[in-house]
Amino acid sequence: MLHKLFIFLTVAVTGFILLQLNPVSAQFGMSPIQTPNIVQPTYIVDIQPGATEKDSTQGYLPQNIAIPSGTTIAWFNHDPGQPHTVTSGLSNATEVGKEFNSGIIPYSAFFIYTFSKPGLYAYHDSINPSLTGSVYVSSPYEVGNNFEFRTGADLKSENGQYVWTFDKTKHDRILLNFDPITMKVEETTHVTYNLTIFKDDKPIFSKSFFSLGNVFQIELIDSNTTQTTVYGPDFTDPITRAYHIKAPLSNGNYTLRAEISSIGNVILEQEIFDEFKGRVIS
Repeated sequence: MLHKLFIFLTVAVTGFILLQLNPVSAQFGMSPIQTPNIVQPTYIVDIQPGATEKDSTQGYLPQNIAIPSGTTIAWFNHDPGQPHTVTSGLSNATEVGKEFNSGIIPYSAFFIYTFSKPGLYAYHDSINPSLTGSVYVSSPYEVGNNFEFRTGADLKSENGQYVWTFDKTKHDRILLNFDPITMKVEETTHVTYNLTIFKDDKPIFSKSFFSLGNVFQIELIDSNTTQTTVYGPDFTDPITRAYHIKAPLSNGNYTLRAEISSIGNVILEQEIFDEFKGRVIS
């Protein structure tokens, strides 16, 4: 029998609301999480089982992320019987908890926060200060013919054209946000997005993704293997927000082509796409 749990939720920069919602299940990177409509996070950081044990190598997973401004993160406590916090700053910082402070997050509860200002945000668990993480937030964006493109990577104008840069010495993953600007659909309507990645003008990846509504999010994760793995989305009720592509991203010039191929059951005759040029460096 399903039973209710308490979920800590923040809906603004300050202030917390305690809600009773239906259970949320599954773990980040293993199977998607179902989330009630009242909660609108877009990306999950998982607090791992056994995070406080001596042989644990990681508490927050992923530990360090790079996101565009406006992204809402949900930290989910999957550590049985262990309370945790998500508190901005490091334990020895002078302004601990100034930007955000979850308070106690019980097992099976989560805390969410929306990052609206650019910068690098370190955080820690005030109960277990050795558990640390960071969020890098980037605010520049590029407006194409059909999409507004935001990214956790650096995005700068070069010779009149914006170029995103994935610097692997700074990050091992970046979140990409494609927001259609020439069409809007109901939040309950399925949209099929196609993403193709080119390296030096040669296609190296292509796949269709499904989402509800207008925002399509993909995270690129650099891998030291030769295989490409795709997983997500982080949330399945509704099917929305971050998918993840883990692939060997060698240095070079890249192009991201985002396209809408269908809305609901209607296959579009007119192409709705944009291409965004960038590079991977290390």
